[in-house]
Amino acid sequence: MKVFIIAIVLWWGDPAITPKTDSVEVETLHGKPLFFNTEEECQKHIDKNLAALKGFGRRVYPTANAVKAIYCIERNKT
Repeated sequence: MKVFIIAIVLWWGDPAITPKTDSVEVETLHGKPLFFNTEEECQKHIDKNLAALKGFGRRVYPTANAVKAIYCIERNKT
């Protein structure tokens, strides 16, 4: 079964400190799995929780200068 999850891509102004992985996938919310059955549901969640998602990305990668993009990406539900 295919589901959609949220991926947050960050940006660094200095390539010398940019890590090999520049994104984080949001797997849970309040200890529960976070996934969506449609891309539309996923996008609505991003729109409603944009500031919190940006904050989460910045906490995972505190050296990043900014959040570059937030995507809904398709995954196989396991």
